[in-house]
Formats: sequence, structure tokens, C-alpha cells
Amino acid sequence: MNQNTYLNAVRAHVDTLYRRGRMDSLVSHDIGADEQNDPTLVAHRVYSRRDDVDVVMLCAGTNRIGEPLPLGRIYLPTAATLMQLKRQHLSE
Repeated sequence: MNQNTYLNAVRAHVDTLYRRGRMDSLVSHDIGADEQNDPTLVAHRVYSRRDDVDVVMLCAGTNRIGEPLPLGRIYLPTAATLMQLKRQHLSE
């Protein structure tokens, strides 16, 4: 299980689509005041599971669970893309 490879793939995917202006292929989420100190809440609202908190923190630009998320819009991979990247990189 290579978590770093997985998160690097998520970052590359989101960055590539964002640079190409393909935000329609990403999930946009506006971080609210109630979510600023709880990235697991964002993961639950976007993916219906709190386990993907690492993806939320990566896309929000934070490094640890206690670090507040920046208020405003973030872009995340779709649930289908996230599952594909997990299968590809975490099963190795």
C-alpha cells in the first residue's frame, strides 16, 4: 500500500484538469465556516464517507488534521475517479 503514490496521483489528476479548465470533470465544494475545522465533514458531504479526509486536506492545501481548511472553493476528484485511483495505486 503506497499512500504517497496514491495522493500524488490524486494531486496530478486535479491539477491537470484544473489547468486545462476542465472543472466540469471535478467536484467543486465551497468550504463553509462549519467545515473549516473538520475536514472529515467535507469528506462526508462530498463522498458520503469520512475516510477520504486525506483527499480533502490535499485538495485544500492543508497538511494535518488540526490545520484549518481555507474558506472558499476547492476542487476534488469525482467519487468514481477516486475509486479508480485507489484501485490502481493502493493495491500495489
